Amino acid sequence: MSRDYNRRAFLKRTGAVGTVGLLGGLAGCSTGGTGGGGETPDVLMVVGYPQSGVQLFKDFYADYGDDDANILVTDGLQSGDLPGDVGNDMSNVRGTAPTSSGPGRETFESLFLEEFDYDQAGVFTSQAYDASAVQILANLMAGENDGTSIRDHMRVVANPGGTTYTPSELPEAAEAAAAGENIQYEGASSNVNFDDAGDITSARYQVFGFTGDGVETRETVDFGGSGEIPEPEPAGSGSGADRTVRLGVLQPETGDLGPLGVAIRDAALLPAIQLRDAIDQTVETQVGDTQSQAQAGIDAANSLVSAGFPSITGPAGSETTIQVARNVLVDNQVVGCSPSATSPDITDLEDDDFVFRTPPSDALQGRVLAQVATENLEGTTASTLYLNNSYGQALQQSFVNAFEDAGGSVSQQVSFESQQPSYTSQINTAMSI
Repeated sequence: MSRDYNRRAFLKRTGAVGTVGLLGGLAGCSTGGTGGGGETPDVLMVVGYPQSGVQLFKDFYADYGDDDANILVTDGLQSGDLPGDVGNDMSNVRGTAPTSSGPGRETFESLFLEEFDYDQAGVFTSQAYDASAVQILANLMAGENDGTSIRDHMRVVANPGGTTYTPSELPEAAEAAAAGENIQYEGASSNVNFDDAGDITSARYQVFGFTGDGVETRETVDFGGSGEIPEPEPAGSGSGADRTVRLGVLQPETGDLGPLGVAIRDAALLPAIQLRDAIDQTVETQVGDTQSQAQAGIDAANSLVSAGFPSITGPAGSETTIQVARNVLVDNQVVGCSPSATSPDITDLEDDDFVFRTPPSDALQGRVLAQVATENLEGTTASTLYLNNSYGQALQQSFVNAFEDAGGSVSQQVSFESQQPSYTSQINTAMSI
């Protein structure tokens, strides 16, 4: 991912600023609803997950309504079911999330919607597809179900230096990787070039809103990569026809992230389905449920490792990813490639290079959010209401830093726990100046 974050005018350059259509003409407000009875911040930035989000927004609208409230949310709340579950059209809510920019985006979406029963490809599904595709290709090139060998070939199959293949050519890419040829997989979510920390080197974000039919993209913003991209050479023996490639999938099928995690899980399984009967080798998968909790994620990861899976697509949440890396992946020399863990803390993990991810770091998304808050919503004051874990803490702090750098003032930074019975107290604190 680009380290150049001096992007304070990027929305203007892409035509995403100053339009009534983008953010519904919402301007900064100085008086709120009935909950606080006094001045409220111009913008409330909320970081959370869908199940908690239902109760949180029910409590918010019960006290504050929606006429005078500008709310920004993040990718964790990008669920098309949210307005229906909340009982409000949520027209005053906008958000940002990583989105697809790779050359294989349309191919992936077509394959995904044909294979599974979804109306649209959800958030982080293309990143999940790419994470699994890269691991399968690295395994085929390595020639063995060995985490260290797969790790050493992740950048070989993804970064520049070889023959280019996209998702429509995944069977051909697999055959070339099995033959030990140098390849460059360019994916659905991005070009999937990994830097030395295992982060991708470019990103695209969408600014979205809620509609009666789900989630609607209003604008997209591209960030090109910068700096040197490692270009290692193949070192594995390749794969014969009688090999079985093993890939674990570790996602939140239940719990707070369950409404998003099931689709992410299915997208992670799609490359193996696509390759079935298309290559000489067999791709075996096994799924583990993190239940949206770190300890359950550790337990499920240990089960996958014990079953002999040398690499895993997942986990999804940042806190679970960090804990699984520290307690399972590194000690067992197993690769983890998360499609949706975005905390900046993951970049600096002491992971012996076993942790990769296909979405960009929230060090960037916080700046995108701040840009929307200041430029589109004309906000000069803001508060944050965030899930108390690695994802929520880091993303809200990234927003706070960028918002204050732009001249804004942050009134309150309020944390909450997952799946509380009520969020009224936290909301009232966040909405006070």
